Amino acid sequence: MSPSRLAPFILAFGLLAGGASNAAAQGVRGWAASTVQYVELRPVQQGTAPGDELVEAPDGTVTYQGQRVRCSVGVSCTYYGVGEVEHTMHGAEDVGFTAWGLGMEGLSFTGLVRARARLSGDFTWPRSDDPVDAILAYAQLQRGPWRVRLGRQETLSGLGFSGFDGASVRHEFPSRATIEAYGGRSLARALSEPRNQALTGLVDFLPDQEAWLIGGYASVRLPGQTSVGLRYQREILGDRSGLVSERASLDVSSLWLRPVTLTGAVDADVAFQRIGKSHLTLRYAGPALPVAVELTARRYLPYFELSTVWGFFSPVAYHEVLGRLSWTDGRRSLWAAGGWRVYEETDAPVIFDPLEDDAWQAQAGGTLSLAQSWTLDGEYELLWGAGGFLNSSEATLRYRPADRFGVAVYGTAFQQFEEFRIGEGRTLGGGASLDAELTDRMRFEGGVAVFRHAPGGGQVDEKWNQLRGWSALRIEFGGEPGRAVPRYRR
Repeated sequence: MSPSRLAPFILAFGLLAGGASNAAAQGVRGWAASTVQYVELRPVQQGTAPGDELVEAPDGTVTYQGQRVRCSVGVSCTYYGVGEVEHTMHGAEDVGFTAWGLGMEGLSFTGLVRARARLSGDFTWPRSDDPVDAILAYAQLQRGPWRVRLGRQETLSGLGFSGFDGASVRHEFPSRATIEAYGGRSLARALSEPRNQALTGLVDFLPDQEAWLIGGYASVRLPGQTSVGLRYQREILGDRSGLVSERASLDVSSLWLRPVTLTGAVDADVAFQRIGKSHLTLRYAGPALPVAVELTARRYLPYFELSTVWGFFSPVAYHEVLGRLSWTDGRRSLWAAGGWRVYEETDAPVIFDPLEDDAWQAQAGGTLSLAQSWTLDGEYELLWGAGGFLNSSEATLRYRPADRFGVAVYGTAFQQFEEFRIGEGRTLGGGASLDAELTDRMRFEGGVAVFRHAPGGGQVDEKWNQLRGWSALRIEFGGEPGRAVPRYRR
């Protein structure tokens, strides 16, 4: 977001703050985080192989300079190889705060602003060409059971993250029911920009106008610590000439079967008149035994807006069953999980042997307190079936001699059979990190990681090596409402 688009929010905040200059209970509380990331890698690139330099092995494999080549009739032969080493360094500054005491009872202002900068490097970090974004910037008025917000907001629900510039009104009834209505200019998903501006300069085809979002939410709390929530959301083009999306969701959570906790959700694509994703989870945590059991049944169907053509290609849903068992005794904890996934029929013609339509997964891990200041974590994961294979493990050793300081070293190894990944090779990695609480309101974290690839055939045989580093400094400012003593210790 450009500074000019931030002007309305900054002006509104300035007017609120200025009008409250004589208020007795003014306050502000927030945080600022400075992050720097460094990445060194060799990107995968597509190349064209000259026909007179191709080498055919006895098994029929065609290669060019050691790389496997694919040739199509009437199309030149192509291969994927690793390019020259490139690096980049990127910085970001996040500032979030809430201010109150603005001259009117119950009035506050909340803001979350992100600034980005490309510090150096050969390639462009995603979104680094967008220097400033206002992720949140809204004024809120709370009066009894009523809450009104005006400005840039975000909703999180079974329909995902939805951002908009507009207003929302919420009311809580004494009968333990809540209703909410909201609407305004729709923002592109996860980009905090209007739809017709978010991807300017990156893609050739953009919506030629803005979109508007309207929605509503209702929830009720029932006996047995049960809550039910229903949401409806609709997006239309700015000139009301077309529909972008129309969806609804239902969420349920309950302790009626205590000690079993039940959570479930389902969403519907009203425009296509079909059920989207849904899940039902049962979790048992024994009151006397240090054991927890969790079972989940899930259906997932990809969702596409009406502004794209992908939703009309009849995306296929999958059904999944997952289970998890965990145990802990204070100093030690172990867990294991597994699942099975099956895809629905694609109704596509079968030319050769039918493709696999299921997949399996298994995970296991644990945590062990070796001594008062030492902790060891480990995890292993195995996925195989339709579309790919993953074999991954990692371990972390942490040393925390004091509450305000800690260091960690870790290692990882993984093997993944999937096109455009690491072929049939293996990758080993390791690194170290530290975190330190410099004061009660200042904390620093940083680390470095190195990955080394051992080729084993497949699409990319060259080394998939990477070096990564990061640092983050977080500073809190302001005080809690009604607290007169600062939190600083020194």
